[in-house]
Amino acid sequence: MVRRRIWSALTFMLVISGGQAIAENPEVEINLLHPLALEQCIQLALEESSDMRKARLDFAVQNLRVKNSRAQYLPEILLNGRYRFSKQANFGFKHRNYDLGLAGRYTLWDHGQREANYSQAKERRNATESRNERIKQSLIFQMTQAYYDVLKSQELVKVSTKILARSKENTAATEVHVQVGNLIPADIATSQVREANDELNLLSNDNDLKIAKATLPRLMGLKPGTSIALAEDTDYDRYRERGEIEITEMSVKDAIQRASTNRPEFKEIRSFLSQLESDLTHAQLNRWPQLDANFNYAVNLDDYLHDRENFGDFRSWDFTTQLKFPIFDGGATRRQGQEVALLIEQTREDAKDLERSIALEVRQAYLNVKRAERAVQISGTQVRNAESSLEVIRGRFEQELAFLLELLDAQTEFAQAFTNQVRSFYDYKIARSALEHAMGTLK
Repeated sequence: MVRRRIWSALTFMLVISGGQAIAENPEVEINLLHPLALEQCIQLALEESSDMRKARLDFAVQNLRVKNSRAQYLPEILLNGRYRFSKQANFGFKHRNYDLGLAGRYTLWDHGQREANYSQAKERRNATESRNERIKQSLIFQMTQAYYDVLKSQELVKVSTKILARSKENTAATEVHVQVGNLIPADIATSQVREANDELNLLSNDNDLKIAKATLPRLMGLKPGTSIALAEDTDYDRYRERGEIEITEMSVKDAIQRASTNRPEFKEIRSFLSQLESDLTHAQLNRWPQLDANFNYAVNLDDYLHDRENFGDFRSWDFTTQLKFPIFDGGATRRQGQEVALLIEQTREDAKDLERSIALEVRQAYLNVKRAERAVQISGTQVRNAESSLEVIRGRFEQELAFLLELLDAQTEFAQAFTNQVRSFYDYKIARSALEHAMGTLK
């Protein structure tokens, strides 16, 4: 039995609490031999896809950098050992060849440079978190689209198979009518042409199904040849029974407002802008002095090893403060600040352009949903009308009141209407997911 054990992506996250990364990973077992629902496919993709793995690693790296920047507030302590090696040195313990020391360093005042570095690191982590959320939502949308593509192709194959079977029955019935003299041999050719077209349509839909089945596991982080069974689509069955779908009630203005609140791109660019502002502050602070404290504690091991009772005579310590004031650097610090200021202006323009682009994306997605909703309603009416027309013409044909070509045309129209209904329903499902993705609410 093929089994994959994964960590639930719904609860797998790095929670920053007091600067510590905490992983909560309830183990979930998914059996690929059992039909998978959309939620299970998304769950597996969020855990196994390379994009999400790299996103989690990137966040872990940024979290470490935050800890490193915070560590700058702590003193630096070093243990120093020295052994002098030269032609004048005696390698025994009679000469002072060995020294041991302890050194410490701490920045007493840097005019806020450490705070600027810490803010930079946190904003980088926030930007990474927003970028990872964008990657997650994009993956969920791709998975949803691929999932419905498989279901749509499966239904189209079923429809095409039934249509081809009906065409073969028509061809066989036509041959019987020709034998008894009710039809002419040319009618057999006409029926065979329809049968060949239906067979080609089945081959095309079957090929689309194979491609969709290879795409789905690839997005899930599995090999394209992995066999995955999908659960029955209860939404489509419910639609076939009731002929009803969920209609989008919100306005396009409300959809754009939701996008401005939820899209991770906005959060990412705001974090990047805050990071640049911290860069500018840091560049300005580099022109201010810095006050450091240094501490050294040394022991002469040569004398200590010969006379351990008088340890105090062989040790020394000192404490110094150092003030560093930058006077001249050829204008590098000033130009660095100017460069960051220009990048801030550029980022603000990017933010305005992003706002316009996302507003356009939401508007397009909204219009596509409304068109898809109307297409589903129209396709349902077409199926009912085509089915009624087919029944009438079939009855007339059995009473020899209609030609074979009329019956074949009615069957073709019904098959086309049924195919359009399948396509329009799943296009509607994908369009709704696209709108949620555009609004940043796809979970």
